Amino acid sequence: MNQQKLNNIFALESKERYGYLLRKVADFETIYLIEDKDDQFVLIGSTDASVLPVWPEKEFAELFLTDTWKDCKVVEYNIHDFIDWLDELEKEKVDLAGFPNLDFNTIHVSAIDMKNHLIFELSQYE
Repeated sequence: MNQQKLNNIFALESKERYGYLLRKVADFETIYLIEDKDDQFVLIGSTDASVLPVWPEKEFAELFLTDTWKDCKVVEYNIHDFIDWLDELEKEKVDLAGFPNLDFNTIHVSAIDMKNHLIFELSQYE
């Protein structure tokens, strides 16, 4: 993906990026997360909130592998496995940051809301 396309998509408002995330993830049936060196998924937000950031394409997530995340790696998750995992995240009260940009501007959604959004979007592709 070229730099101009990355910049244009990152420049979208949070809600528009979230819509882009849902469409891309449903189309390619993969979603991207970042793991630390201990194979734990990285979280963002305050200390009293657990928020798991997710991206629609590997190139976007890789841009975050700097500073405190320089020793981390991007991992690809099958969308159906991810949807199953969302039930567990809901029980653990982990929200999702749907496609943060480089300033960490993002939309936060509950795991159950993301599950419902993804299931709906996947139904549009079948």
